[in-house]
Amino acid sequence: MLTFDQLVTEFRTLGVEAGDVLLVHSSYKSFGGVDGGPQTVIDALLEVLGPEGTLIMPTFNFDFTKGQPWDVRSTPSQMGVLTELVRQDPRAKRVFHPIYSFAVIGKYAEYLGGLRYKSSYERDSVFGKLRDLDGKIMVIGLSYTNSMTFFHHIEQMEGVDYRFLKQFTGQVTDWDGRTWTDTFEMLVRDIDKGVITEVDPMGRLMEQAGIVKIRKIGEADVKLMKANEVYAFTAREMRRDPHLLYRIEKK
Repeated sequence: MLTFDQLVTEFRTLGVEAGDVLLVHSSYKSFGGVDGGPQTVIDALLEVLGPEGTLIMPTFNFDFTKGQPWDVRSTPSQMGVLTELVRQDPRAKRVFHPIYSFAVIGKYAEYLGGLRYKSSYERDSVFGKLRDLDGKIMVIGLSYTNSMTFFHHIEQMEGVDYRFLKQFTGQVTDWDGRTWTDTFEMLVRDIDKGVITEVDPMGRLMEQAGIVKIRKIGEADVKLMKANEVYAFTAREMRRDPHLLYRIEKK
């Protein structure tokens, strides 16, 4: 069983520093067992980040794309137990986006939590602000394909021909309980072309280039990378070979 102190030591050894702005994609169960449960992981991350740091957790929920209403106060995260705990934390501010919301604790919680934008991966999204704040991305026990949404931000910024912007309209409710109908958009894969998201090849290239640090923590492979380094490397390599980020499934 991993303890709080062990997690603090391991996260620091991996390269998380006090004052970091850290986006965490996570599979809690990949650790194999933590003394005190999921909250211990969150507490350890906050301990390492310190009072000047910022923890960002994805609280994505895709039901809005299927016609379901979204409430910033109560719609749960679909991204795992750690993210749902942070969403419910009274210290957290939640980004108002019915598909790609985030829960944020720390120095930049008010700033990031106050963002209002319509396009999921746009320059003024949390993904773009992560670059502005020279943030880092941590992936706990997940493949790149099952975690690295940041790649879609790069695809939207750089422009690709295998995805397109699609609008979704539905009911949203804000912190004051006001409900209205609104439209948001997402860069989606071109299903008619047989496009399947597959970004593990780009992840492997980043590892070979030394952009990603990997450490075994408990039973989990935990990865850490700087958002700006990921962006620069991926933007260059996707021009050379766009199939590093997707594959075509023949019908």
